[in-house]
This record gives sequence, structure tokens and C-alpha cells, in this order.
Amino acid sequence: MPSKALSVFTRYGKCYMFNAAEEGKTLRTTMKGGTGNGLEIMLDIQQDEYLPVWGETEETAFEAGVRVQIHSQAEPPFVHELGFGVAPGFQTFVATQEQRLTYLPPPWGECVSRALDSGLFQVYSVSACRIECETRYIVENCNCRMVYMPGDSPYCTPEQYKDCAEPALAALSAVEGTNCICRSPCNMTRYNKELSMVKIPSKTSARYLEKKFNRSEKYITDNILVLDVFFEALNYETIEQKKAYEVAGLLGDIGGQMGLFIGASILTLLELFDYAYEVVKERLLDLLNREEEEESHGEDVSTCDPVVNHSESISHTVSVPLQTTLGTLEEIAC
Repeated sequence: MPSKALSVFTRYGKCYMFNAAEEGKTLRTTMKGGTGNGLEIMLDIQQDEYLPVWGETEETAFEAGVRVQIHSQAEPPFVHELGFGVAPGFQTFVATQEQRLTYLPPPWGECVSRALDSGLFQVYSVSACRIECETRYIVENCNCRMVYMPGDSPYCTPEQYKDCAEPALAALSAVEGTNCICRSPCNMTRYNKELSMVKIPSKTSARYLEKKFNRSEKYITDNILVLDVFFEALNYETIEQKKAYEVAGLLGDIGGQMGLFIGASILTLLELFDYAYEVVKERLLDLLNREEEEESHGEDVSTCDPVVNHSESISHTVSVPLQTTLGTLEEIAC
């Protein structure tokens, strides 16, 4: 996996870059993650060479150590604002994880994918945009540039730093919202960091380090630091910004809603037809049953003989034989 770039900013204002994308140099890669499989450096900050502090000003720095920034090769370092501190007397472990972010351009988002006007940087980034804006402002107002600024203009002298460059940069920061508008790029890579520290030197290694560097244990504690930067895992996380509603999603939702309502309407019509069919069927069955009952009742009445009028046969003598032959059920009933 290609390693990131590492920029170290010292107390003297110097910036050192490790694994930068320079011509004629190949990028260093790693095949494993974890401690010991990245960049490990030991630095001597030399506190004895620090300038004395004569009074409290906004530029006064009371700390001792270095600032470090982890960034991609396409992004210039902006260590004095985006870096994290590493203190002497400690070994600092920095576990990092790569993140690749993708934002949407207008009108859905506010990212920028254009090239910078000055041509000082090939790839647009927030750091490149801010450095370009500050460089242009300082060169226009002071006819010089600071040590970390790119370009061909001469570096500012100490008098120009004090009288022009620093006041101009402070004035620019006060109105930065109107002069330097740097939006997020549409594609960027950043590195999350998790820091942990251990005290150095240990009691068992103090004498060895004293002999190796020809320094006292107090000097090693006050000036020596160890920085160990490595990948937590050989993978990366992707964060992508997407449109809230795309054309395919819109058509899919419209089709789904239409299918739902049309399906519900067809089912309702079928249920109405089924109900009407059941009602008509029930009525026809009732009518047929009534007609069959009436027909069967009429046939039963017609098979019987008319009843004899007993009032007319009272005066006649009827001889009934002793033994009569029984007829059928219908004859008996009649």
C-alpha cells in the first residue's frame, strides 16, 4: 500500500517532508500494518538553541517539541495550523487510517474541482488554496514571501517579517471570509490519527543512550523524541456524498406508487364484480327453488280424486265386504 507523506515542522521554522512525491524518487510502500511497519524517526530538538522569550506576545511559543502533519502527496503541508504536537522525552505512536472522500459539485453540493489560478500547485486542495491566497497577499503588500510559501519572490528579511509580513497576515486572517474563500475539493484523501505515548529513556536504556549520543540522561529527556507512524490496517474507508433524489430513484418511486394505486383499483373492481355475481346468483337460486316447490305442490294435488259428498249418500245403503283388498298408498290417501 502506498504510504502517505509526513511533514515535520521544527521550532526554527523549517519543514521536513518524508516520502514526498519528488522527481527521481519512488514512493515508499509498506506490505504490513502495525507498529514497526511504518516510519520511525528519532529527533533532537536542541532546546538550548531556542530563542529566549523577552515578553508575552501573540507570536510567543512556550512549548518544546515539533509539529507533525500526515497528508497525501498531492496536498501541500499546512503544519503550523493542521499539525499535531510531539513532545520530547516520549516515544509517540501514531496509528493512522486512510479515508477517501467524494463530494458533489453544485447545485447538489459546494465542492470545487478547478485548478488554481497561480499554477503553484497542480492539484486543488484547501491547504493549497489557502497557501496560494496568503502568498499572493504577502507578495502584493510586502514584495516578499515567508519561508514556507512557494514562488520566485525573495524571502522576507527579519525587518520585513516584523513590520509588514506578520501584520499583513494577521489582517488577512481577520477578513479571511471575504478574501480567501477555499471550498472543499470534490475528491480528497485524509488520514485519521490515534496517538499514544510512552516515556523515554527507560532506566535500562539510559546508560546506553548516554554513551551512544555522548549526552546526559537529562539532556536526552529534555531534547530527544521518537516518532513512530504506521498504518492501522492496509485498507481504506470511502465516504461518498450522493444526491438525495436521482432520476432513476424518482422514476422508480413514481412507478411504484402508480403500480400500488392501479393494483388497488383493479382489486376493488374485481371485488365489486364478485359481490354483484354472488348477489345475482343468490337471487336466481332462490327464484328457481320457489318455482320447483310450486310445481311439485301442483302435481301432488292433481293425483288425488275429488272428495265424495257424504250428504248425498246418507240415504243409500252401502255394503262393505268383510275382506277388502288394500290399495296403494296413494289410493289410501285419496
